[in-house]
Amino acid sequence: MAMRDNLTHYGSAFGESALRQAVCLSLKRDFGVERKPENVMITSGGIEAIHVVCATYLNPGDEALIPDPEYSAYADSVSLFGGTPVFVPLKEDFHIDFEAIEKRISQKTKIVFISSPGNPTGRVLREDEIRRLARLAVKRDLLLVLDEAYHKLIYSGVRFLSICQVEEAQNRSILLNSFSKTYAMTGWRVGYLVADAALIKDMVTFHKAMTICPNVPAQMACAAAAAGTQDCVTVMRKEYEKRKDLVEQKLKKIARLHTPPCEGAFYFFPRFEHALTSPQMTEYLFSKGILVRSGTEFGACGQKHLRICFAASMEILEMGMDRLKRALDELK
Repeated sequence: MAMRDNLTHYGSAFGESALRQAVCLSLKRDFGVERKPENVMITSGGIEAIHVVCATYLNPGDEALIPDPEYSAYADSVSLFGGTPVFVPLKEDFHIDFEAIEKRISQKTKIVFISSPGNPTGRVLREDEIRRLARLAVKRDLLLVLDEAYHKLIYSGVRFLSICQVEEAQNRSILLNSFSKTYAMTGWRVGYLVADAALIKDMVTFHKAMTICPNVPAQMACAAAAAGTQDCVTVMRKEYEKRKDLVEQKLKKIARLHTPPCEGAFYFFPRFEHALTSPQMTEYLFSKGILVRSGTEFGACGQKHLRICFAASMEILEMGMDRLKRALDELK
């Protein structure tokens, strides 16, 4: 429709008005918070949003705190723009170790990156953790970047609190999201940042220099998705929960694996018992027809872990989990 209507020219660097308004609508609908289009910037996917934050707020030698394990793109982007990633080990249950964070804050610390629901951990931050992070950002004059790309994929009655609901940290926090996971629009490459208007004005300078504007027809498709009925999202979440339950039951039957619960996203991050390293285990499983990610791709604390993704059909998951059990049972 957008292409037929000739919406194929340069757009605003801030993003198309219809989409920025649709994001504001979704924030009101999902979290009960009021934001204006001036608080929203549309990006070319979530990855570009990460780059925009790092390019805008990091100078050479500045530090960014990143949980370990955590989504690897944060550290990659920090390094790309001259910053230094400082990794903070999570607790055994993948929740935040605030004592460890406090010890790693220095005069060079500028940003804290974290995802909730977590990739690769499947953990959802509790309300007290979000609020404590927000207080820390205000107290230590840091930017808190909350990646909420999986916020619609929450299971088992777990409560989700968005950083945009913590009003006292509005000028020190940035909500990062995309349309990739909520609407299965990975190839459309549209993401967004929600922040104080002054922060948006800071970030649009680099964003415009790098992309001019995100794909306009793709933005209009995302506006229709965000402003329309959300029934498809509910159906998708229920389907993912069925797959989560299947994988969870299969994991319980594998003696070598200790598996924390998946509260959100579509990942399990089990720890395995064997002398092999995570990369070696990944290679071994690949030789058995099983494709998983090495835990070390997400940080040093991912050693002895594997990331299992259940974004596949029930039939493939059934077959894959049976193969996984056989492969691990065969190890000496």
